[in-house]
Amino acid sequence: MDADKAITTKRAQVREILEQRIREDLHAGDVLDSERQLVSQLGVSRVTVRQAIADLVDEGLLERTQGKGTYVTGPRIESRLHLMSFSREMRARGLVPATRVLSAHQEPAAPEVADALEIEPGDPVVRLERLRLADGTPMAHEIGWYPCAQFPGLLDHPLEAVYDLMVERYGIEATRGEQSVHAEAAEADHARVLGIARRAPLLVQERVTYADGLPVEHSVSRYRADRYRIHSTLLPRDEIR
Repeated sequence: MDADKAITTKRAQVREILEQRIREDLHAGDVLDSERQLVSQLGVSRVTVRQAIADLVDEGLLERTQGKGTYVTGPRIESRLHLMSFSREMRARGLVPATRVLSAHQEPAAPEVADALEIEPGDPVVRLERLRLADGTPMAHEIGWYPCAQFPGLLDHPLEAVYDLMVERYGIEATRGEQSVHAEAAEADHARVLGIARRAPLLVQERVTYADGLPVEHSVSRYRADRYRIHSTLLPRDEIR
């Protein structure tokens, strides 16, 4: 066996050992042993360990966070483009959802928010910032704006599940959404909240949600691109009704 083939074989063996540990002994969010520890445990070179880890990062089983270490990733979510609350979507996939309210306050509507909600600039809106998690893994950072005229006293209620609150407290049910998606690199604040590296890829969803033709929510959600994938079904134009 030549030297190159031997190195490749060791790399594959280390990758297999690490993959078995990930699947059998570790959980999402657990930190992997350091390269130094793995070299000592497995009796291979640091280069081989580093290459095997890189393979598992590429496969989505591990993720590196600068200055913190290498972690086992959480679930990768495939989302269809439909109008459903985050919590219900995660439960439908057998995951445990959680929401942390990071901030909530009333403010004058900025021009772009007013335009989306079809109100006047300066009209009062509630700005709600939340972190969305699935099985304990941060998935999305979301900011939503809600017109105070339609939701008086909104800040007096728990805000983890806004769509449920709309129905139960205000008798308003979301019936339609207009959404666009684009990619961007994570800025420092978003990276910190989501527990990812700065400049890591994000999927940004901007949505206006309607209830019987009236805008009731404008939101911007930033999803981790390593944990979230969008699925849609495309039809020929003559089949769309």
